[in-house]
Amino acid sequence: MNLQILQNPLLRLTVAPELGASVVGLELYEQGFWLPVLRPTSPAALVQRHSPDTSSYLLAPYSNRIRDGRFQFAGRTYTLRPNWIDGRQTIHGEVHGRAWKVQRFDEHILQCDFDARAFPDINFPFPFTAQMQYYLLDDGVEILTALQNVGTGPMPAGFGHHPYFMRHLGNSAEAQLSFEAERVYLTDATGIPNRPAEAIPPQLDFSQPRALGMAALDHVFVGWTGVLHLEWPGSGWQLELRADPIYSHLVVFTAPDGSVALEPATHATNGFNLLAQGWSDTGVQVLEPGGSISGRIRLTLSKGQ
Repeated sequence: MNLQILQNPLLRLTVAPELGASVVGLELYEQGFWLPVLRPTSPAALVQRHSPDTSSYLLAPYSNRIRDGRFQFAGRTYTLRPNWIDGRQTIHGEVHGRAWKVQRFDEHILQCDFDARAFPDINFPFPFTAQMQYYLLDDGVEILTALQNVGTGPMPAGFGHHPYFMRHLGNSAEAQLSFEAERVYLTDATGIPNRPAEAIPPQLDFSQPRALGMAALDHVFVGWTGVLHLEWPGSGWQLELRADPIYSHLVVFTAPDGSVALEPATHATNGFNLLAQGWSDTGVQVLEPGGSISGRIRLTLSKGQ
């Protein structure tokens, strides 16, 4: 598989355009070693083209789950093919396992484009295009994502990113996470909200830095301020993730492999159906023909004294 590498003295970003333009590695150079900031992608995942096992991938034209693969929009019901291991849910969109085209690649910029019309088996009833641009900065990475409706009628839309962060940086203590949000969706066994978002209980409050410990989290926070911090005690390093306001939701998922997914998203899980049910603050966008949405995420690494 052809991989594209953006590198400077501090960071190395590796992307697989043929596999959803997914990140397959983000590493920090420290005292002669490249330390993974995002969980490394195994060679097996690349050979098997299994994008959920990459370091980070894009969720589009919707983020996270759609209950039972069905959603209502503009008075119609649409049914999608299940694409998850339970054989019922439709999850994580349609772009992360497919080949993207490289439109620009130089020392610090990689731009990849996707056109759903090129894939007869696309599992979404509306035609769309997507674009991602990766910018390698001296101290971080910026990711600009855009989604456009190229059909003749309106479509519901949204996107999210699914980065898996390392909870230890080299020999550091466990990372401490902090962010602020207004409310949280509590979910049923399928990981889908079953009632409106509510006040954040103490066990889910990350307004002050704290380690995740043994907590098992798979929660969607709404009213997120667009900023989170991850600090690895003992290493001196900390990371700031800053997202544009369109990323109004944040998913926190403690993965079985020991990493933590911190997922900026433009809308709630099952957002298309929640919008149809009249729920507020879903974040779902309705794009008219030719309409588009875009958003930028910036990861910045810094080291204290």
